[in-house]
Amino acid sequence: MKRRKELHFAIIGIGAFGSALAKKLSEEGAYVIAIDNNMDHINQVKDFVSDAICFDATDPELLESHGITNVDCAIIAIGERFEPVALIAMHLLSSGVTEVYGRAGSYIQEQILKQIGITDVIHPERQVAERMGVSLVRRGMSDVFDLGEGLAMFEIEAPDSMVGYTLEELEIRKRYNLNLITIKRMVNDSDSEAKQYEPIGILKGTTKVKKEDRLLLVGHKNNVDKLLETN
Repeated sequence: MKRRKELHFAIIGIGAFGSALAKKLSEEGAYVIAIDNNMDHINQVKDFVSDAICFDATDPELLESHGITNVDCAIIAIGERFEPVALIAMHLLSSGVTEVYGRAGSYIQEQILKQIGITDVIHPERQVAERMGVSLVRRGMSDVFDLGEGLAMFEIEAPDSMVGYTLEELEIRKRYNLNLITIKRMVNDSDSEAKQYEPIGILKGTTKVKKEDRLLLVGHKNNVDKLLETN
């Protein structure tokens, strides 16, 4: 199987979401084609992506002539209107693009895209809102990534009561039914006023939790609540 960064991605719709996604994929080493019908949007990302093209992606002939029907994965990130999302998705799928993701702003739009047969539906605003809602309510939690089936990945501040103890002593999996993936630890950066964290790598039973550590956990929300409430 090819590594994801070796695949060709097309990002159609270079607004705030599409622009951020295009830049991130490029940073990860992927080949990214940015498409928008607004030249100002293209100019904002052309220095970061592999290729940036200004044209109307609802035109199937233009999609084919620019090679977009040959990409491995297409993300339709248009947020202003839904009709172009559905049209482009149908064109790409009928042309044989194996992975097509489309942005939806409502339940009805989501159902339409699913009927068309896209790989998955994107709800950037809803996903950000859900993550923020969880982090605001759950003390010490700053990041949440839903994995499905009731599971999620959480990043939390290490409770003070855990500081100085080894992972073997804390028994996080046994006590809270949570998997600790890694610990992110603050690093000194004299050039930055903001706190910088880096993962410390593979954990051992003898690894000690330090003050201001951040724990990266996988499990159910109620078990993370239990950990935070009892420490």
